[in-house]
Amino acid sequence: MSFDGRGADEAQTRTDAVTVDRRQFLGTTAGVSLATLGLSGVAGAEEAETLTIIHDTHFHGRFEDADEPEINIARYHTMVEQLRAEHENAIFLGIGDDIAPSILGLEFEGEHMIPALNYMEPAVIGAGNHEFDFGVEVAEQRFAESEFPWVISNLLTDEGEPVPGTERWTTLEVGDHTVGVFGMGVEGFHGITDFPEDWEVLGHEEATEQAVDALQDAGAEFIVCASHANTGDHPTIASVDGVDAVVGSHSGVVFDEPNEDHGAVISEFGDEFDHVGRLTFDVASGELVDWERIDLYNSEEGEPPSDHENHRPVDVHDVEEDAWLREHADEWLADLEEELGRPFFESEVALDATFDTNYGRESRWGNLMTDVMREVGDHGDGDGLVVDVAIQNSGGIRSDATYGPGEITGLDVMNILPFPNEIWVVEVTGAVLQQYLEDVTSPMTADSDYGVQTNIQVSGIQYEYVAHHGDTEIPSVYVGGEPLESEETYLVASNDFEIERTVLGEEGDLVLQSGQYLGPFTLDRLEERGTVAPEIDGRMLRVDADAGSHQEVVRRGGETLLRYDLPDAVAAIDPETFYGLTQDHDGVDPVRVDVEGDDLWLAFEAGDLESAIAGSDDLDLRVFGGFDPDDEYYGYGVDLPVGVAWEHYQLKATIDTSSPALRDC
Repeated sequence: MSFDGRGADEAQTRTDAVTVDRRQFLGTTAGVSLATLGLSGVAGAEEAETLTIIHDTHFHGRFEDADEPEINIARYHTMVEQLRAEHENAIFLGIGDDIAPSILGLEFEGEHMIPALNYMEPAVIGAGNHEFDFGVEVAEQRFAESEFPWVISNLLTDEGEPVPGTERWTTLEVGDHTVGVFGMGVEGFHGITDFPEDWEVLGHEEATEQAVDALQDAGAEFIVCASHANTGDHPTIASVDGVDAVVGSHSGVVFDEPNEDHGAVISEFGDEFDHVGRLTFDVASGELVDWERIDLYNSEEGEPPSDHENHRPVDVHDVEEDAWLREHADEWLADLEEELGRPFFESEVALDATFDTNYGRESRWGNLMTDVMREVGDHGDGDGLVVDVAIQNSGGIRSDATYGPGEITGLDVMNILPFPNEIWVVEVTGAVLQQYLEDVTSPMTADSDYGVQTNIQVSGIQYEYVAHHGDTEIPSVYVGGEPLESEETYLVASNDFEIERTVLGEEGDLVLQSGQYLGPFTLDRLEERGTVAPEIDGRMLRVDADAGSHQEVVRRGGETLLRYDLPDAVAAIDPETFYGLTQDHDGVDPVRVDVEGDDLWLAFEAGDLESAIAGSDDLDLRVFGGFDPDDEYYGYGVDLPVGVAWEHYQLKATIDTSSPALRDC
């Protein structure tokens, strides 16, 4: 099942610690940053009795970073072993999502990862949601094949028992001390993976209290959560008396430094192979006395990622690959390379499959793949269905990398779309489709870390969205260039995961289970095309301020000028970003944009507008452009994040094409 890793569900929650670039921690949470407490590397920290925790994993079933194969599990393990050797009483904790999602995970259902994890000898791994992507029977088999315990405290069977093959918590004897470890997953577990509906998910506070009580009864002197919960839920876990540390998270964020909250240390250092965390505690006091973040990077591709005194940048070319892991990875990768390593098609433009872009706005990759999804009616059991709209949830676009221009391999596409998701088609009313768009769009709030996010990619549809103060409105929707009709029905293609968890499945009628897995189907269609050059053509249109229709038409010096009342929300505009657009993805761009006092002026070449609207009575011609917001107008009380995929807020100005002043020229 694909997962909306950052989407419209509970996984969207983030603490204030996470900046809009998802790669920094500012130390501004409700807790206190350890730098504020005066802690950096403390010399002689291990003169006291210490415990060192090395974390995390989040391998996603990969042996190599999707964007940089030189950063890989063989070198990651070498760094873990180095840290183990350097520090007494050291344990290595994983935090899950280790068998999927990736093309390796899809092909081998995690079978390839267990020998690698056994070889790495983690003390414990906290199970993540992607361990269950292939169903609980496969998950149970993988857990049984493991030579280390998997823990997750808040998931129970329908009989109230731990997930088969896992423990809710466990104790470890480290030196002369007993260390307790419990796992924690997201509370919305049923909505993000293949988990039985009648199995129970406990709240984080309840599960933590049960874990702490049991571990203290077992003699634990230090208790740590190997977390696969959202970063925003960690204060709740940390607030339970007895928790000393929380490491890892479901969210994949990278803190600049650990944070202290309710007396517990919270440390999150990303996912896959870019970072390794090391925390050293005084066991008697539970205090963090030393820490570091290992940052693996490729010097041939860029500079060291940080100059923080507790960050240790390590060039992968200075790290020897573990021979056994390298050989193990090569054996599994060779089979994939033979089948999918060749070029399948060529792209004339860069195809952006990064999280930031695909969660935040329309992308070329998103447009390409959803255009392909609409073709499902022409293949297999489609029986000639004409699909009106295609939708892909952004969480199902997984590689977080950019491809091209140039040749694109099968491995590239399957790394982007690694889930065993089938393309389905549902028939829904226009009202249901509009409700879906409102539901899935994440609005701005005062504590928003990401800004406004669409959380989907689409084809066959154009819509505007206004998303502020926790509410989302969809004021304008066109399907195939025609206004959306509430009572009309439309055929919508999406993946089975997205349909089953949303109003599309709840209110729609399933008309096609295509039997086509999304990744292979997309790859086959793109191979048939040979060469692609997808464009950004205005499918999802952000609106943060609306200037309404023009108030005046002036013709002067070979130009047609339209005057608008400048919205109070606008502090400054970026004239270079303005463009014109119709419901058919055409448009007339202004040649100049000016602000004079409270007036916004859009200037067009004389005759351009007049020619565009000639003979058309229902043309919805709008101009969109970037602006810097007036923070006081929005009233959030904080500096407003634009969003990682955006440089500016977006202004809309409508051109009244029925205006006699425009038509009578």
